[in-house]
Amino acid sequence: MVVWTRLALILILCVIQDGVMSRNTTKTNFRQKRLFSIFNIVTFKNDPCTTTGAGNLGGTCLDSTSCSSRGGTASGNCAAGFGVCCLFVVNGACSGDQTITQNCTYIRNDGYPAADTTADETCNYKFNRICENLCQIRLDFETLKTEVDATGACGTAADAVAVTSPFSSTANGFPPTVCGTLTGQHMYFETGNTGDTAGMLAIAKGTGAGSRTYEIKVTYFTCDNAAKAPEGCTQYFTGESGSFQSYNFAGGQLLTKQNYNNCFRQVEGYCRLQIRESSVTTPDPFALSAPPTMAETTCQELSTLSFPSGIHSGYCGGALNTVDGSTDPVAQTSVPGSPFQVGLRTLETTLADLTGFSLDYKQIPCD
Repeated sequence: MVVWTRLALILILCVIQDGVMSRNTTKTNFRQKRLFSIFNIVTFKNDPCTTTGAGNLGGTCLDSTSCSSRGGTASGNCAAGFGVCCLFVVNGACSGDQTITQNCTYIRNDGYPAADTTADETCNYKFNRICENLCQIRLDFETLKTEVDATGACGTAADAVAVTSPFSSTANGFPPTVCGTLTGQHMYFETGNTGDTAGMLAIAKGTGAGSRTYEIKVTYFTCDNAAKAPEGCTQYFTGESGSFQSYNFAGGQLLTKQNYNNCFRQVEGYCRLQIRESSVTTPDPFALSAPPTMAETTCQELSTLSFPSGIHSGYCGGALNTVDGSTDPVAQTSVPGSPFQVGLRTLETTLADLTGFSLDYKQIPCD
């Protein structure tokens, strides 16, 4: 009887221990599921965000560890407080090439926001191909003010801002070299889709005395990105209406050696593009060649604005008009079916006292 009691007790203890182990395992599994659920909740996309610092610049939503390891600076929160808005900046002295490795990076001159007064050196910024499907880069000149020659030339005594890319082996495949005041303007360029390097931005400081200040935002576009500009467009505008200017219009001097297209995304239901001189009076909103105050349409040997109005394809002189000698600007409307583009080609010789253009545009509904 004693032996049975002992055996029964052993069996009872085994059953109790097994039950405890089962309950503990259940609790552990439940706790793991709860932890896994929490990790799912805090997972977030690396979307664009707005920093809280001066200027409310664009950043990338990352976890704090990733932001730090990638060389960024946390500036505000995102993803409901689970992430930080990470700001990427490349700046410093131009002692060697600097590399852009993150989307939404800001390039700044040494000492920014103070001006850089060092002369006769070049700052090179290389763009890494951050993904296999990369096709295009946009540069937004948040601030850009450099030296420009009184004849409109960039380089030598003046500064020069130039883009190169593996997309093409000739200068015609790139945006034009620019200088002067370009704040608020932008520039697209094609990167091609092969190789480690997607292109380079060179800011050459002229040999003359002067200063330059720049903050340039870099945005990468994949080939399938709907916001990508059409190939061959240096400036790209997506609104139904707005305004656009030649490079350095704010500086009051048309630049030499320009050859590029301003393109406009055609809105559904709109078939024509209309352009007119802006209402600004200083600088002159349209001055591409002599005569500086009158319209000219024989433009083969002159700096020319190209636009498919059906009356003339080229406009020059000092007024946007189809009548030679007229001083009154008149709105021009494109032919239905023509591309929504306005091209600019300027001469390589001196363009002193010519301001370029500032034009308003609007899209016209289909009939």
